[in-house]
Amino acid sequence: MRRFAAALALLTMLAVGGQHFGVDFTPRPAKAIEIETVVWQFAQDYPGVEGDDTLLPVGTVHIKTHDGTDWMSTYDGNSKAVTGPASLRRLIADYNAKGIEVVAWFVPKGVDVERQVAMAEAVLDTGVKALYADVEPFDGFCYWDCNYLAEQFWWRLRAERPEANLGVIYDPRSWTWQDSGTWKWLSTANAALPMCYWELYTDQGIWADPSGCVSQAHADLSWLAPGRQLEYIPMLEGDTSGDKFLAAMDAARSAGSSRVSIWRRGVVRPEVWEAAWNIWEPTQAVASAWPSYWVWSPCPWDGCILKEESSPALYVLYSGAKFHIPSPDALAAMGRRPGDYWIVGAGMLQTVADVPWDGTLLQEAGSPTVYAVYAGAKFAIPSPAALYAMGLGFQQVHTVAPGGLSQIPNVPREGTQLMELGSATEWQITAGARFPLPSPEVRDALIGAGALEATPYIVPLGSLAQIPTTPHDGARVREFSSSAEWQVAAGAKFPLPDAMVRNQLVRKSALEWRLNIVPDGTLAALPTAPRDGARVQELASNAEWQIASGMKFALTDAGRREALIAAGSLSAEVTVVPPGALGAIPEGPQEGTLLQEVSGTTPFVMRCGSLYRIRDNAQLDRLVAGGLARLPIVKVSGPLSEPDITARKRCAGSGIDVCPVARWAAANPFAPPGCKPQETQPSEQR
Repeated sequence: MRRFAAALALLTMLAVGGQHFGVDFTPRPAKAIEIETVVWQFAQDYPGVEGDDTLLPVGTVHIKTHDGTDWMSTYDGNSKAVTGPASLRRLIADYNAKGIEVVAWFVPKGVDVERQVAMAEAVLDTGVKALYADVEPFDGFCYWDCNYLAEQFWWRLRAERPEANLGVIYDPRSWTWQDSGTWKWLSTANAALPMCYWELYTDQGIWADPSGCVSQAHADLSWLAPGRQLEYIPMLEGDTSGDKFLAAMDAARSAGSSRVSIWRRGVVRPEVWEAAWNIWEPTQAVASAWPSYWVWSPCPWDGCILKEESSPALYVLYSGAKFHIPSPDALAAMGRRPGDYWIVGAGMLQTVADVPWDGTLLQEAGSPTVYAVYAGAKFAIPSPAALYAMGLGFQQVHTVAPGGLSQIPNVPREGTQLMELGSATEWQITAGARFPLPSPEVRDALIGAGALEATPYIVPLGSLAQIPTTPHDGARVREFSSSAEWQVAAGAKFPLPDAMVRNQLVRKSALEWRLNIVPDGTLAALPTAPRDGARVQELASNAEWQIASGMKFALTDAGRREALIAAGSLSAEVTVVPPGALGAIPEGPQEGTLLQEVSGTTPFVMRCGSLYRIRDNAQLDRLVAGGLARLPIVKVSGPLSEPDITARKRCAGSGIDVCPVARWAAANPFAPPGCKPQETQPSEQR
C-alpha cells in the first residue's frame, strides 16, 4: 500500500505540471562548460593519464556508489571503493579539499525495491551534489525490470525526497527507449545525461558522429520529456581524439549545456584532457584558403548574396567570409536589389567564416573609411597615400552593409607580430594586448618558444592604438625568463601560488589554460589593484568586495549590492582571484576619501579615522583644494553616518588642521577639536 500511495502522490504532482520539486530546472547560460568525469572503479580509473585530480580540468567527479543492492566494494578491491555512507562521506571530504564536488551514480536493477530506496536515500544523505541512475535495458543493468523500477523505485524516491537533485544516464538511441522506460525515468529527474559514445556506435548513422549524437539527443528530449526543462549534461566519450571531443563540446554548447561528463577517468586520452583545458578559449572563424562555399554554393564568387531556405536573413560573400545584410535599407545602401540573392540549404551558412583572409579591403556602405584585414583583425587605412604605401592601391575594395565590419575584431590573433608602416618597433600580440619587443634576441627567443609568429604584418601608422596594453581578463601570463605565473583579472595582475589554485581558477572560468609568454619586464607595468567597479571574490571565500580608487569595500548587503549594480558603480559579474590576493589592497575608506551612499545624495569625507558629512559644494571644493579630500566621490553600499561625539577627539594632535579650510560650523558637534571658536583647547588653559 505504501508503494501505491507514493506512486499516486507522485503522479498527482506530475499531472499538475508545475511542480519542480524544489530544484531549478532552468538550464544555466552556457558561458563556459564545466568538465565532470566518471569514476567506475577506483582500481580501473586511477591513476589514468594523471593520478593527481588537481592537475586535471575537472570540477566534479561522478563516483559509482552501488550496483543494485551491492555497494561498489563488492566489485572494486581498491581501498577507496564505497562500502557505505561513511566511506562515501570520507570521499566527499577528500575531493572537496581539492576543490572538487562529488556526484553519486548507481545502476538500479533487481526487484528489491525497499533495499534500493534505502540505499539511494542513504547516499543522498551524505551530501552528494546529485544522484544519477544509469538506466540501460541490457544484461547487467535493469534489463527487463527498467519500467518496473521506474514506477516502483524511482518515482517513490522522488516522492520521498522531493528536494533531491536526480539525474538519468541513458542510451540516446531511440530503439532502447521502450525497454528502458526512458521517459518514465526522466519524468521526475532534474538532469538528462545521454551517453554519446560515438566510438562505440560506429556505423550507426548520426550516433557515430560526436556533434550529431549530442544535438540529436538534445532534440529528442522534446519527445522524452515534453514541456520540461531538464539540465542537459551529455556524457561524452573519453577514449577518442581531441578533435572529436571538441566537436561534441561545440554541440553541447550550442544545446545550452553548462556541464558535460566524460566517460571515464581511467581511459581519457591525453589529447582529450588538453582539449578540455582549452575549451574556454574562443576560436575565431577565419576564412580558409579554400572556403567550403566554393564547393556547394550556386553562386560562389565575391559579391554573391545567399539566403538559407529556412531563414529570411541575407549574407554577402567576400574573400571567404559572410557579412550579414540586416535590412532592405542596408541592401539598398550597398547598391543591390531586393531579389538579388541565391537560396542554399538550411545550416549551410554556418560553415562560412566571419573574418575574411589577409589583405582583404572592406568598406561599410556610406562610410569613407577603408579597412585592411590582417591576422584576423581590421585596421583603418588613414589615407590613399597609406593605401598605396602598403601595396594595396590597386586592390578592389568590397562594400558591406552599415555596421557589417563589427564582426571583425580590432585585436589580431594570439602570437601575431606587428610593425607599423614606417616604424622600426616590433610588437607581440598575446592575451589580447600588445607588448614591445625590445631586441631581435628577445623576438627570436619568443619565436623559438612558440609564443610569436616569425613573419611580421605591416599595418598602417597609428593602428596599434586600437590594441590594449593590458591583457584581457582571465589571461594567464608569465615573463620569458621567469617561472612565476600571473592571472590578469579586472585589469590587474595576481600571482598564481601553485598548480592547484591555477587549475581551480581555470575550472571556474576565471583563468584561461593557455599560457601567454611575454618579454621580460613587461608585467611590471600592469596594475596590482583591479579597475574601479570590479566585484571581486577570493577563491574558496564567500566574501565579496567592491573596488574603487585602489581600495576595497565589503559588500555585505545583497539589496545595496544590487543597487550599486543598477547605478553602474559595480559589475554584475564576480571576478574570482587567488586566495589572499586581495590582502595587498587597502580596505576603504582611507584618509581623505570622499564617499556617497548609493541610496543617498550627501557626500562624506574620511578624516582621522572618522566620517564627516560635507554640508555643501563650497565646503567640498575647499577640502579638495586644501588637499584634505580627494576626488572622485566613491559611491558605496553604506550605510554612512557621522561618528559619535567622542570619536571626533581622535583628530586632536594629529597635525591636520581642517578648521580654517573646511570652515566647520560652530554648531556642528562632530567638528574636529578646535573648530569651535568658543572652545578653549587644553593647551590654552592656565
